[in-house]
Amino acid sequence: MRTTLGLSMLAIFLVSAAASAEPARTVCYEGDQVAHIGKMDQKTHAVLERVYDPAKNEIRQRTWSEKNPTKEAAMTGHVDPKAGSFEFEDPDLGAKGTGTLEGKPWHWTTFTMKLTKGDLVVASTSKVTDTKVHQEATMTNKGQQLATVTGDLTAFDCKQLEARKTALAKPATK
Repeated sequence: MRTTLGLSMLAIFLVSAAASAEPARTVCYEGDQVAHIGKMDQKTHAVLERVYDPAKNEIRQRTWSEKNPTKEAAMTGHVDPKAGSFEFEDPDLGAKGTGTLEGKPWHWTTFTMKLTKGDLVVASTSKVTDTKVHQEATMTNKGQQLATVTGDLTAFDCKQLEARKTALAKPATK
């Protein structure tokens, strides 16, 4: 009886653990980001792949843009889902950042981030769904605003990722 009860409890525990385990998922987006620098606007088309990985408590992101289509900008956020926060490094800038997450864990709807390197600070907020991302960021140096950036990206099937990246290198037709 004791062994049967123990096995039953173990089976219930394993079924509940498996049922609550969130699988990793990948979402791909494409769209335009516009940097507002003084009176000048600079528009860039970008492709983004984001992997939500609960097993590793990570959000991994890779981004490509028409500025340099073969260059991949990659960042990994180390997530504390219970606290709704994350930390990350930007290897290209040698900068570190922190952020907060709002919404259901691993399906967050708002990301607020702050990246710092010396006197340079980038603060951003992203509103996220599985179909769209809206980004707003401000860049300051020694407290003086240098630029703002807005972006609107739309999700696409990640099976098209390579084709979308390749299309970044093609000149725009009008």
